[in-house]
Amino acid sequence: MATISFRWLNAKGVQGENPLDRTLEARPTWWWWLVTGVAFSPVWIGVLQLAPLTSGLWSSLAGREPYLLALEAAGVRATTGLTLSLHPSATLAALWSTIPVIAVFLSALFSSQKTTEKLLALLMIAALMQVALSLFQLVQGPKSTAYFQSIYNQGVIGSFNNRNHLADFIAMLLPVWFYFLVKPQSRRHQGQHRPFKVANSDARIPLWLFFGFGLLVMVLITRSRGGLIASSIVLLLCIVLLLLDAGKSLNTKQKLAIILAFVIFGSLSLAAVELDGLSKRLESTQLKTDAEIRNAYAIATLEAARTFWPWGSGLGSFEAVFPRFQPAQTPGYINHAHNDYAQLLMEAGLGAVLAAAGVLFLVGQQINSLSRAMRLRRGKRMSAEVSMRCYAGLGVLALLLHSWVEFNMRIPALAICGAFLLGTFLKPLPKAAHH
Repeated sequence: MATISFRWLNAKGVQGENPLDRTLEARPTWWWWLVTGVAFSPVWIGVLQLAPLTSGLWSSLAGREPYLLALEAAGVRATTGLTLSLHPSATLAALWSTIPVIAVFLSALFSSQKTTEKLLALLMIAALMQVALSLFQLVQGPKSTAYFQSIYNQGVIGSFNNRNHLADFIAMLLPVWFYFLVKPQSRRHQGQHRPFKVANSDARIPLWLFFGFGLLVMVLITRSRGGLIASSIVLLLCIVLLLLDAGKSLNTKQKLAIILAFVIFGSLSLAAVELDGLSKRLESTQLKTDAEIRNAYAIATLEAARTFWPWGSGLGSFEAVFPRFQPAQTPGYINHAHNDYAQLLMEAGLGAVLAAAGVLFLVGQQINSLSRAMRLRRGKRMSAEVSMRCYAGLGVLALLLHSWVEFNMRIPALAICGAFLLGTFLKPLPKAAHH
C-alpha cells in the first residue's frame, strides 16, 4: 500500500511542485515553535517520564510512596534509577508508537493542496474497503473469514476489533465525503460568482451519493451509540457549512430542498438497517447502565490523575496502574478508561494539559483565519483550500466527540487518520485566500 501510494502521489509530475509554496503563509516564528511543541508532545513527555531518579526523590513524588512501601514490605530493596513512569517499558512502547502519528501530522501540515487531496481520496478508498468488508461480515455471519479470526465476531467491525472504532473511522470521513461532493471543479472556478453545483462531474453524482448512503447505513449497522452521536453532529454541521458556502446563489426554497434531501437521505439509511437491534442498543435502561459503568471508569481515572498530579503515571501505564483505583462495582479486567481525556490526564499529567492548551490555541487561531477568509469572499464560493480545511476540521471533531466515551485515540488507524485531518485543518491558508 505504501509503494502504491508513493507511486500515485508522484504521478503526473507531482514531485516537481513545491509543497510549501501555497502553505507557508506569513506565520510568526512562535507559531511554528508551538506547532512543533504540540506535534512532538508525546516525545518530550515520554522522555521526561523516563528520566532516572534516586529512590528518595522518586518516593517523594505524588502517588509513588505506596509502591516503595510495598516493595519494602515484600523485602525487595528499591534500586536507583527509578523513572517518573510507573511502567517504563509501556511508556517506551507508547513513545515509539506515536512516531507514525507525528510523521503523518507533519506530512499533512506541509503537503500541497494536490497531494493532500490525493491522500484524502486514499482515505475514502479505505472507507469503501471497510464498507465492503463489513458487508461480507454481515452476510456471512459470525463464522465469516472476513473477521480474520477476531474474537469479536458479532455484527460488523470491518478490519477493526471493535464496532465503535469502525463507526468512528466512518464518522471522521463523512466530512471528507462532503468535501469531494462540493469542491470546485478546477482552480479557474475557485472563488467565482457561479451557481452552486456539486461534484466534479454530474455523471458521478449518483455514484457518490450512493457511496455516502452506504457510509451512513454502515454507521447505523454498527449500532455504536457514540458513533451515531458523533456522525449526527458532524453531518448536521456539514449541511450548515454547505448552505453557508452556497450563500446567495441559492434561494430559500432551494436551501430547504437541500435540507429535505438530506433528511430523506438519512431516513432511507435508517430504514435500511435492522431497527430492532438498534432500538435495543438505545434503550434507556441499557443506556443508563452502560453510562454508569463508564462514568465510574472516568471518575476513578480522574482520581488517579489527581493522585499522580502533576507528573502522571506514565504514558501507556493505565493497564498496570488502574487496578489500584478500580471501583468495586466494576469487576473484571479493564485496559482502557473509555474516556481518552481522563486517561491522558492520568498518564501524562500536566504535560497533557499543556499539549491540549497548545492544540486549542492553534485550533482557535485557525477558526479565526477561516472565518475571516469566508467573510472576505463577498458572496463567492469558498476556495478549495478553505473548504478542505473546514471539512477536515469537522472530521477531527468526530474523533474528539466519540473519544469522550471510547478509547479511539489509542487505536493506530484512528489516531493516524485523526492526525492527518488535524494537520490538514491547521495548515496555513495561502495568502490568496485572505484577499
